[in-house]
Amino acid sequence: MKKALFFIVLVFISCSDLRKEDQLGKLKMLQDNLSKSHNEFQSAFIDSLHLMTMASSDLERELKQNYKSDKVDIVLGKRVDDYKRMRRMFGSMGRFGSKLRRAYVEQEKQLQTLFIDIENGFGERNKYDLYIDVEKEKNEQIFILLEEYLALKNAALEIYEAQHLWISNFVAELKSKNE
Repeated sequence: MKKALFFIVLVFISCSDLRKEDQLGKLKMLQDNLSKSHNEFQSAFIDSLHLMTMASSDLERELKQNYKSDKVDIVLGKRVDDYKRMRRMFGSMGRFGSKLRRAYVEQEKQLQTLFIDIENGFGERNKYDLYIDVEKEKNEQIFILLEEYLALKNAALEIYEAQHLWISNFVAELKSKNE
């Protein structure tokens, strides 16, 4: 009887160790994917975004101060409207960047905590798979936010490259005419 009980306990422990290795492997993969995504975010993050926002705001102000016309120039209006839209995109990018930065830090901590819990057998072992699935969903949400951030960044920089130099030169011409 004691041998049978010992054998049952041994089999039960062995099975939980097999699941433990599988669960730790899944968590390691989640951590690796999050790390790759975080690296992608860091390489795409624009450190000088605040300076770009300030420069574009100053340029808009100078345009407003120096441009006086009785005619409506549709081409100029479209360019200035795009430029203003781009500046608002920069604000959204800043908020997105802050949100993503916090999300990466929190998720890395959460995955590490869950890894330690599973490794040491803390908490409710029967819910580890559920916890892993929840963390996988959180990772996916972060990846979606990163895609949105990158799309917003590309759209804003496309407008910046197309309009900034032209508007800057236009304002310089206006200032030289007004002096």
